[in-house]
Amino acid sequence: MAVPTTFEIVHSCGHTITHDLASRSADQRAGYARWLAARQCTDCWRAAHQEDVVSTKEWLAQKRAEEEAAATHWAAQFDMPPLEGPETILGWGARSRHQLVTRAYTELVTEGFSVKFSVSS
Repeated sequence: MAVPTTFEIVHSCGHTITHDLASRSADQRAGYARWLAARQCTDCWRAAHQEDVVSTKEWLAQKRAEEEAAATHWAAQFDMPPLEGPETILGWGARSRHQLVTRAYTELVTEGFSVKFSVSS
């Protein structure tokens, strides 16, 4: 008896699509078919996520602006040297430096990072 490689999947959105699961091992096909049935079809998923693209871009732009403002304020407060490099990555560099140094400070100073040294002869 041959193990089926194609499955008729009724997705959670109601669309029925035939999927070829030959690329999966035979013991994984039925489980993957059940997993697919619990998900939207590709077209519905894509349509739902493309609606969110604008709001996601707006949210990300606002978050980046807030991070950049915090990094600029922090750099001025602690008299950090200006970053050099291509204009396209200076914002990323400022945010990364701010995150790295503040997290390191928190780990090393505030939370009391301890280092154990062993000396062997």
